[in-house]
Amino acid sequence: MPYVIWRGPYVIDAGHLDEGELRKGSAALVTGIRTAVVAFTAALGAGVALLYTARTYRLTRRGQITDRFTKALERLGSPEIYVRIGGVLALEQIVQDTPEQAATDAARVLGHFVRHRAPKAETQPAAAEASSNPLPTEPEADVQAALTALTRTESRTHIDPRERLDLRGLHLAGARLHGADLTDADLMGATLTDADLSKATLTRANLHSASLTGAQLVEAQFSRAYLVGAKLTGATMFRATLTNADLTAATLTGANLFSATLTEADLTGATLTSANLGSASLTEARLSGAKLTEVSLREATLTKADLRASDLSTAKSLVPAQITSARTDEDTKLPPRFYVSTGASAVS
Repeated sequence: MPYVIWRGPYVIDAGHLDEGELRKGSAALVTGIRTAVVAFTAALGAGVALLYTARTYRLTRRGQITDRFTKALERLGSPEIYVRIGGVLALEQIVQDTPEQAATDAARVLGHFVRHRAPKAETQPAAAEASSNPLPTEPEADVQAALTALTRTESRTHIDPRERLDLRGLHLAGARLHGADLTDADLMGATLTDADLSKATLTRANLHSASLTGAQLVEAQFSRAYLVGAKLTGATMFRATLTNADLTAATLTGANLFSATLTEADLTGATLTSANLGSASLTEARLSGAKLTEVSLREATLTKADLRASDLSTAKSLVPAQITSARTDEDTKLPPRFYVSTGASAVS
């Protein structure tokens, strides 16, 4: 480098240097070139130092994350519940602090923790009642903490979207998941009896045969969710959104769907006995073969709804204008007041 600084000008700008005139002023040119070479060298050195510093920072940060991860895993295995909760919170912090592979790995560990700690759902309710160890009415504190950490919106944004939340077949009765993000989650066969899922997002979630009896689902988002055979008896679903949801053969006995949006939802063969569908939107919904005994349809929108082979004979607050806008056939049973004295249907 000293040689470059000393002899560089005579090589780089040799054509502009007059050996005979160096003493008269060309020396200034040499000095300027030497200064430029020094500045360039300094800048290059600073750039190399910056790259090295950045690499060192990444390695140090990765080591810190690994250390935090290891300590959190040790806590999760503790017999003390408060230590396990500390481990869950530590992993949640990793998820939120590291929007990279570490966040997905931490979420995967939390998912395994929930599946290991939460009891399995009983496939037969009678078996649960007869068991000497009845299933709990709410998750243990460490399981609840892990569920909360896994379903926070700010946490899910850092996790690889391909990492699907797997809660299949778990007993999660009484879980508190208000505002949770369960987009694309797999809850097939899970028990969420009396759970609070108000304002939760369950878009495209798999809830096949899941039990949500008595669950709080106020303003929950179920767009394109798979709810085939799901049990929603007595569920509170004020203003819930079930656009394009598949509720085939689902049980919604006594469910409160006031002002719910069921546009293009599939309710074929569903049981809606005594359900409240007041002010609900059922535009283009499929209700063929649905059980609608004593269902309340006050001011519900039935535009282009498929009511073929549906029994509405005991439906409450149903008016002819609603039926006129829906699709019916000769197998559609309407309230007695809809028929003329001859017994012929007043609605074609």
